[in-house]
Amino acid sequence: MKMLKRIMLKTTAPRRGFTLIEMVIVLGIIALLMLIVIPNLNKQRENASKHQREALQEVVYNQAEMYQNDAADHPKDPAASLDNLKTYHYLTPAQYDQAKRDGVELQRPVPNNPDSKTE
Repeated sequence: MKMLKRIMLKTTAPRRGFTLIEMVIVLGIIALLMLIVIPNLNKQRENASKHQREALQEVVYNQAEMYQNDAADHPKDPAASLDNLKTYHYLTPAQYDQAKRDGVELQRPVPNNPDSKTE
């Protein structure tokens, strides 16, 4: 029995690496996980971008109101514009660039009054 064991140990090479089928299975699992994760990441990226635009819009609204309240200090052009908000340091250059790129408006939208009846 010892002799047979010794012969088997000498003749069988140690197993190294993966078989082809094991590699295919692992790659298939990774591909399935990627198919699940990537669309969700894109959706989250879109949501984050939307929220960032909304936050910037709110900042621009507030800064435009502050500019209009302080317009006595700037009698040349009391109307708020993105350029004026940047010139008088109400917006940072990064905020200004993003607001220009996103087409941010300076006026708050007037909420619809459900009580008023338009005919």
